[in-house]
Formats: sequence, structure tokens, C-alpha cells
Amino acid sequence: MSLPSVKSLDGYCSRTPCVPIVFTSRSDANALVGAAIESDGLHWPGSASWKCSDGRLRLLNTNGQVHELTWGRHLPDGSSIIDVLSPSVSLDGKRILFSGRASSPGHGRWRIFEVNVDGSCLRALTGGSDDPGCVSVPPLRYGISGSLIDERTRRGTDYDDVDPVDVGEGSFVFSSSRIPDLGRDHSRRSTQIWIWPAGSASPHSLSANRNNDRWPFYLPGGNIVYSLWSRSREAVTEDLSELAHYSSGTKYLTLPNNDSWMGARISTNGAQFSYAIKTEEPVWRARPLFNGRLAFMTVQKSTPEVSRLAQAIWGTISSAPSSQRSGESFIKDGGASIIWGPSKDSRGQEISAVCPSPCPGNNVVFSASISNAASGSSAIYVVSDDWTVQQTPHPIFDDPEMFDSEPVAVYIRNLESTSFLPDPPIANLVRQPESLTMADGSQYKGPSGYIENLAVNDAIRSPIPWQSVFLPSGRRRDPRHDPLIPPPGIVFGVAVYSDHRDRFDDVNQSRIRGGWDKQMILPVQAGGELQAWMPSDINTPVKIVGLDQFGKILHSVGTTLGSNQQPGNYYAVAGDHHTFTRANGYHYCNGCHAGHTFTSLDIRERLR
Repeated sequence: MSLPSVKSLDGYCSRTPCVPIVFTSRSDANALVGAAIESDGLHWPGSASWKCSDGRLRLLNTNGQVHELTWGRHLPDGSSIIDVLSPSVSLDGKRILFSGRASSPGHGRWRIFEVNVDGSCLRALTGGSDDPGCVSVPPLRYGISGSLIDERTRRGTDYDDVDPVDVGEGSFVFSSSRIPDLGRDHSRRSTQIWIWPAGSASPHSLSANRNNDRWPFYLPGGNIVYSLWSRSREAVTEDLSELAHYSSGTKYLTLPNNDSWMGARISTNGAQFSYAIKTEEPVWRARPLFNGRLAFMTVQKSTPEVSRLAQAIWGTISSAPSSQRSGESFIKDGGASIIWGPSKDSRGQEISAVCPSPCPGNNVVFSASISNAASGSSAIYVVSDDWTVQQTPHPIFDDPEMFDSEPVAVYIRNLESTSFLPDPPIANLVRQPESLTMADGSQYKGPSGYIENLAVNDAIRSPIPWQSVFLPSGRRRDPRHDPLIPPPGIVFGVAVYSDHRDRFDDVNQSRIRGGWDKQMILPVQAGGELQAWMPSDINTPVKIVGLDQFGKILHSVGTTLGSNQQPGNYYAVAGDHHTFTRANGYHYCNGCHAGHTFTSLDIRERLR
């Protein structure tokens, strides 16, 4: 190490780890919250969510010594990092990426930093003078004196970059609020998943949420798993004619999805999106384990005040809020169940556990606090990743004055695929039209992206984890032929709805709320093939629905597993997430109903 150890912390290590552990020690537990704070952010320096008064990045060596990687160190402009968040280790095990907030004379907003594992070469990766910042004018409006702030300063200041992760070849992925938006029916700054390719002058967004996308992590094959806050405000009208904003006093067939966190997956080129884990329980901070499952933090409905760790196999689904009929439960018979992590420590005390992360030796490192304890302290633990049998977690480190959390093991990951996937040559697929016909008959001549689905009407072809289900006849269910949620029927068209973001560029109004309208209706060919161009506008994410031969939203009925069960009713609504097309980019759409957005993937964590 290029930095000395902190002798006063030597006594707080109760068990030396098999590899170094990087973690954060903070004055509170704000790092555990996924959603941004409620704030209009109009006054300097805007509103930085997830901040605390004292945050430090630390490394625990295999000899039990602790090193301060950020505290008390100066950046080139004379400031120092006073708060940290969401560390991760580079693929080669040599660098630590993290979010940091700098002291005065800085603005104190979150930016991405990195430091070598030995403590050397601390530097900023985002927020420099050449960083373009926000893609459009953000909310920040007034300076300390009350004067108006110029647009360039607003764009360069009013955003937060958090949750960085290395994706190899000099590129990194992170969450950011660079697309100014306070969401619908609230005032929480939205965040999306972004990638900054090596050598590029600016990053670009991969996802399109109007709420919060958080905690990305790199997987094999150029894929990113992350937590998506699904907060749909739309519902299917009673006559099946529209997907409309929900309002009380009006009858709808579905209900809006007010608060659901799902595990999502997107490719590093932004070409394909799918779900990873979609359950009634929230999925926060999903991470691949050496046993081939995903670990994540969550809560149980019976005890929402206590955080729990859980594991699930890739593709687990037991919820589809936006596409199932109001009042009905999702049919979730099958082998894709949650495996719950330990709820007690080695002393038998109840714990509230968070932030799981893979550790060599088929282990999981995580953070936990004693439930109902008067102290707000939290410690770092390690436990075996086999939760099919009872496991006892062992404490590693605990600074009783700080909230120790977000632990990450330092090792070299074995990922063979390239990090930045190229787009297929669209010009070889279909010619880009000079203009697009919109739903209202007008012609659009701006940037556009290509969308394709070659099996709209088919059952999903990848085996999703329902294979342990047996039909009443005793025959095993094969989801390729007997899907738990059937194909939607014959989709004749796809309606695209625009969910416009907020605007902050008006001299008189501080916030112009985004509207909702039908953008396009895309035809589906008789063979179930969708091939079309759509407008490309990062400020106008979209939601899509499948239509029947009458132009209504398509309704399908599920299969009955037993005599005591009623088949579920589903609608061809991809309403649990927002979508957008990159200009001149290729996008593959996985389907028009619940469960169709699954993509088979081997996520097993591997050492090099």
C-alpha cells in the first residue's frame, strides 16, 4: 500500500478476509436508499440525493489492517472528498471506482472517481471541464444571491453520477441524472444507466427511466444487471382502447404500478433490454454469485422495516404489475423461488442485512446491523453462498462510530467477452425512411432508431425457470410449448405512447411537466414480425402495447395448473419500463406480454 494503515482501527477487525475488502464507512444509512429525494432543486447547488455529513472509502487488507483511501486527501483543485458511495473493483482487480462528493470550493454534487487498490492515483473520471454534463437544461435556476444562473453552469453542475462499474477496455457504466426530469406525480430527479466508452468525448444513456435506475453491475457477454424502479402511472381503459394515465373515478382493467423495484438487464450497446428478476419483493443491488445465482437486498411484506438478503436464479418471475388484470394474482407455481439469506448472526441476534456482493471461496460479503439495536452502527460480514441450508455469518469489521456498508471483494474477474458490443449493420436490414408517419397523421423527419421482433406471436423460446412445474396430467411443463403465461395471440399492431419528460428551459415557468400522447402505430406482419423505425429522442421515452385486429389492446388468458386455480388475465402491455431508441441504433424487442422479456444468460461469477 502507498498509504499507511489507520492504527486506531486495528482493533475493529474481528476476522481477516481471504481477499482485501473495499467498503464505505458513513455517518448514516442513506446509501441503502434507491429513490432520489423529493426536491425541485431550483437553488444552488441543486439537490444531491443519498448524501451524508461524513463518508469514507476504506480498504481492509488480508492482514486485518484498514487503509483510508479518500479521507484527508486533497484533489488537484485543493478540495477533498468528504462523502463516498457505491464502490466497485475494476475487472483486473487493480482499481476502485466510486462516487464521491468534494468539499468547498466545489459544488458538492456526486461525481465518479477512481483510485488504485494500493491507494495511489486518486482522480476524477467525470465532472471535469470537458464534461458536457446534462443533455438539456436542468432545474437548477438560482444562485446563492438569488440571481439567475447561466445555462452552461446549470448543465455543468446540476447532475449526479453514482454507482460506477468498470466494463473493461477503458469504459465504465454508471447511474446518472444527466437527463433532467422530476418524474410523473412526484419531484424526484430521475436517473438512468449510462456508459462512457473509452475515448469518447461524452457518455450516453442506455436506459430511459422517468424514475430511478440504480446499482448497475457488469455480467458476461456485454450485459449489465441493475435495479429498475418501476412506477407506472398508466392503466388499460375499460374498453381496451387506450393505455391512459390513471385517474380516480374512472374504470380501468389494470391498476398503475406505484412502487416496484425489479432486476433488469440491458446490453452495453443499448440494443436489448430484458428482465432479470421480477418478484413481488423489491430487487435492490443484484449481484452474480459464484454459485450461478443472483444475490440482492430486499424486504418481506410481513416485516418491511427489516432488510433481508435473498438469492434467485436468472429469470425468476412472480409479478407483472402493468400487464395483469386488477385484483388478480400472478400464477407463480414452479421452481423459481427466492432463497432467503441468514437472519441471525453468530450470537443468534436478529440482523438487518444489506448490500450483498460475491467473494471468492463461494462466499458473500455484506453489511448488517443488529435489529432493534439503539446504535446506528453496521458491520461487515461474510457468509457461505449456499443458503439452501442454514448458514451462520461471521463479522469481519465494525467501526462502532460509523455505518460500515457496501463491501466489495478485491479479485480479478474472468470475463471473456468484449465490454462494448457493436450494433449490427442496420443498413443491411432495412432502409431508413426519410420520414415517419405519426399517429395523428403528421410526418416526422428527425432522428430515428430501428426496432425489430421476429417472433411477436410465439411463446418465449428460451427456457425460463418454470421447468419443475408438472401439469395435472403429470407431464412436465416446457415453457417453450406450455408457457405459464401464454403468447398474446395474434398481434396485428404495436401502439407506441410518448411519455414526455419535464422541461426547465422556460424563462417564466420553473417546471413544464411532460405530457402523454400516442406517438405511432407500428404494423406487425402476418408472420408475427415487427420491423420498424421510431423517433429517437432521449427526452421522450416511450411505452408500448400490442393491438388486436380491431385496434384494441390485446387480451390473453393464462393456463390453469389445477382444478382450484383460475387462469390469469393478461394484457399485451410492456408498461413496467420505459423504452427509447438510439439515433440510427438497432434494438431488439423481446415481446408484448408479461414474461416475454426473458433472455437466457449464464451469470456465474468466475475468478481469473
